[in-house]
Amino acid sequence: MSFVYTPADMRRTLILLVVAAVVAGCSDPAVSGSTSTDVPVVSLPATSLTAAATTSSSPNPTTTFPLADLSGELAWFAPLPPMPTGPGRQFIGSDDFMDLFTTDAPWQAAAHLQVFKLYGEWVAYHATPEQLADAVAWIQLHGLALAVEAGPLDPPADCGQGIEGFAGRDEGTLIANRISEAGGRIDVVALDEPYYYGSVYDGPNACHWDAAKVAAEVGEYIEVMRSSFPGIVVGDTEPTPMPTTPSTYTSWLESFRAVNGYDLGFLHLDIDWGREGWAADAAAIVRFGEEFGVPIGIIYTGNQSDSSDDQWLAIAGERVKEYEGVAGSAPSHVLFQSWMDHPDRVLPETDPWTFTRMVLTYFEDHEALGFTEDQLAADLALGRPVEASATAPGSGTDRAVDGDPGTHWSAGDFAPQWIEITLDGPHEVAAIRLTPSQYPEGETAHRVLGLVDGGWVELGVVTGNTRDGIPLVVMGPWSDVERVRVETDSSPSWVAWYEIEVLAP
Repeated sequence: MSFVYTPADMRRTLILLVVAAVVAGCSDPAVSGSTSTDVPVVSLPATSLTAAATTSSSPNPTTTFPLADLSGELAWFAPLPPMPTGPGRQFIGSDDFMDLFTTDAPWQAAAHLQVFKLYGEWVAYHATPEQLADAVAWIQLHGLALAVEAGPLDPPADCGQGIEGFAGRDEGTLIANRISEAGGRIDVVALDEPYYYGSVYDGPNACHWDAAKVAAEVGEYIEVMRSSFPGIVVGDTEPTPMPTTPSTYTSWLESFRAVNGYDLGFLHLDIDWGREGWAADAAAIVRFGEEFGVPIGIIYTGNQSDSSDDQWLAIAGERVKEYEGVAGSAPSHVLFQSWMDHPDRVLPETDPWTFTRMVLTYFEDHEALGFTEDQLAADLALGRPVEASATAPGSGTDRAVDGDPGTHWSAGDFAPQWIEITLDGPHEVAAIRLTPSQYPEGETAHRVLGLVDGGWVELGVVTGNTRDGIPLVVMGPWSDVERVRVETDSSPSWVAWYEIEVLAP
């Protein structure tokens, strides 16, 4: 699609969008067919997400693009805008974020989206009025629902301070006011992990509220947001680290219904990719959502530790294929989102390693997602057979050669331990890169061996103070290497590797 409006024209063109529940009838068991609870449910017609044309209340309206149909499967986009660095975020977001909202922005992938999500922190504190007006106008002119992500919980005096999810109602009101002042309307709010951080989280300042308490607090936040935008749809985003299980969040959906008398509009999963069986667990929650009447979404990301846009996007693509291969289909909501150091660039989508290109590839060339042939050829160990001295439950040997530094193999014990990779034939090897999963840091000693012409040859020795996630490199070159073996003689932690890469010349 192409549109010929100046930024000033776009700011003057305000569109009144009618928004209701993310899935038609999701708040009514008679429609959803849910049998998992006998709690009576109050139907809320004001949250039915169906497209409708309305008369714009803006001055001098020009062209109105109808809101996308939000009653079925949805695709969301939420790149990280540039924001000041600080504790927990030592990076600024995508450098070209605002280029998405120019009149000639080169991303046809927008035609595949239904929802554009803005970060509440950016909306409330960092976006200039002009930036916010441009973003709001572009999103609405293109018929996308405007969503914001925000933490709904108010911290009491004795807990919650500085904890994710505890931004509170005052910040929600500030976000709503800033969107209104920019000439826009919030259609959807995605809550920022209130159940996990209000109830499950067990770190400093933890509240340990029960599900009913969290549900009541969220219900009050929803009322505050609906005082500004009566038709707003509110759903939830939750993480999946240990000790959560699928029942953690199926029970949460049931508790929210029991306390508030209606359903959350959706549940989005922020997956712990390092957990064995994550895809099957996510699929179980998706199936429950289909029966219960609440659509479930998955946020596809790379890793915080990824060193480049191409690594982050390739790993995110591999995760798409892994989940959809296990589940047999896409989740109800697919989210392309980052709160990490990468991708640095969202445009242009003609570049193979930008965020919009990943969105376009997902819809138009799905099999091309993930590692490219060049990436596969660069790491000779990728996907190859592995043996080890021991393996801890949930951390299989294949995780040391899956190309994903968000997963790891662990021996489940201290040194001495070994791990051995069989290549697909004799190879020229330029270097071997070892990324340790190690806590605490400390003095370690490793020997790297290669099977060459039927005999083992020492390729290198690594000793000294090593730290979690900091790669160790043994430089070659070597010829005719058939296997690589890493022996750990000493370490202050269990022996474990995020990734062992055998690099081709």
